Amino acid sequence: MQLSVVAARLSALRAACGLSMKSAAQAAGLNTSTIFRIEHGLVAPRESTVRILLDLYGEGEHAPRLLSLLREERVPGWYDAPDVPLGLSEFLALEHQAQVIYTYGPGQVPPLLQTRAYAESAARAALQPGAPSERIGHAADLVARRQEGLDRHEGPHLWTVLDRRAILDPPLDLPEDRLAQHDALALAAKQPHIAVQVARPNAETGYLYQGAPFTLLRFPESGRPDVLVLHLLHAPVIVQDRRRIEEHQQAFARLSLSAFPVDATAEVLDGMRPPD
Repeated sequence: MQLSVVAARLSALRAACGLSMKSAAQAAGLNTSTIFRIEHGLVAPRESTVRILLDLYGEGEHAPRLLSLLREERVPGWYDAPDVPLGLSEFLALEHQAQVIYTYGPGQVPPLLQTRAYAESAARAALQPGAPSERIGHAADLVARRQEGLDRHEGPHLWTVLDRRAILDPPLDLPEDRLAQHDALALAAKQPHIAVQVARPNAETGYLYQGAPFTLLRFPESGRPDVLVLHLLHAPVIVQDRRRIEEHQQAFARLSLSAFPVDATAEVLDGMRPPD
């Protein structure tokens, strides 16, 4: 199975670069037949060949992710599909494995609680202007797939603090879309495995988080350390530095302590609900 996943990924990356098998082979110093056999899973490529091809396709920094499959060090999941960006795959795998997810995003609803309309709007804003609708739709599909993981039996618990701006000023033009997103948050807050808090006004708390959106992942395995993920412009960055993780754990604790308590969320959201 792992070999077929590696083959499909390399084929998709080459196609995304607009390269034919012949041109890719020439650029990589290989035979066209070698590219054919690799992409059809007929032969296991050497690790050095995978690195060369990933460098050619502009994905060299993600070589360890693909090589771990080639070495059969892990079992592939849905996040290893060729249409999932390789730079996003590792984060999605960690999110899938987590027992508890803590997340905060200044000015935005976290993807795990976004409606379809919100996810499409967020993708449109993140991609280059004029991005084809297929890419926007695919990005929204990935959000929906992540949400299925949150809803699965014995799935992870989610704890999020919502920025007031995310609620009052969502990137949605249609009133019905704004209302649907608000109601989706209210419904999520009632779920037993989801804790939703709403941040108080900064003037009341005296605390202003100044940093990128972030997620902290805690795993069920005893002794496995937490992981910090910074959601930057082009891709999530996974951080395992103990000091930086602790800094963000403290930041989330301050955000939570200064926010309205969980049992007040329904009332707070009701007071912020847009008109029908």
